[in-house]
Order: sequence, then structure tokens, then C-alpha cells
Amino acid sequence: MIVISDSSPLVALSRVDHLSVLKKLFGKIYIPDAVFEETVVHCNITIQKANLQLALNDFIEIVTPRIEHSFSRNLGKGEKGVLNLAMELKPDILLMDDRKAGNEAKALGFVTTFTSDMLKAAAKRNFVSSYEDVVRQLQQLGIYLPE
Repeated sequence: MIVISDSSPLVALSRVDHLSVLKKLFGKIYIPDAVFEETVVHCNITIQKANLQLALNDFIEIVTPRIEHSFSRNLGKGEKGVLNLAMELKPDILLMDDRKAGNEAKALGFVTTFTSDMLKAAAKRNFVSSYEDVVRQLQQLGIYLPE
């Protein structure tokens, strides 16, 4: 299974120490270099940076897209990187919480899923204590997930 992630799922899961959910659900995750820059290089949050570095040494692979496509919506650098990489790798799933980027991805024929959907699946498989507990932890950090 090929799965590409945008920044928001990585930020949320790394901040509450649940990046392992991605490995358990999908095995390997690909991210474009722009997402790596957003979530690690330009990050001041120690736990996020540390958890992502560990995951990069384990199950997350950074890939630089070879071609920059133009998209119909105005997207951020990370979202463009995800979609450019998706055009090359033809993933089964794109992990993203941004609705505008998700709509662009769907218009291009890609399947997307929210962090909240992954956490619900993880809770059903007992990879996390409960969906509600993780959402509460995220909200305490000021991170709100789209449904």
C-alpha cells in the first residue's frame, strides 16, 4: 500500500506521541521534502521534532517530487508537494486534513482521509486507548481535527 502524508496528520500524531498509529495502520509512509521542512526543519516544538526524527529512521520516507504540476486551487508548499508526489507514486491514500487540498486531491482522482478517520480506525483496532482521549489531548494542545 502506498500512503503519502501532508503535515497536519504528522504534527497532530507526533505531538501526542501516537505516530506509531501510522506504522500500524499503513506500514510505510511517504512525505515530500516540503512536508519534512514544515514539520521538522522549521519546527521549534521539541516533542514533534524528536518523534518525527525517530519515525523518519523507522517508517517514514522523504521523497522529492521530480515534477511540479500546476493545480487549480491556491495551495501551500506542503500540499503542492503531496499532490506532486501523488502524481508520481499513484498512492492508495493521501493523509490530509486541509479541505481545499483534499478537494484538489479528490478532483485529481485520489482518495484522502482525515487524521480523525485514522484515529477512529486505530481505536477500533486498539492501537490507541480511545478516539475521544486522543482528541481531548489534541484539543488541550490547540489542535482541532476536521471530521
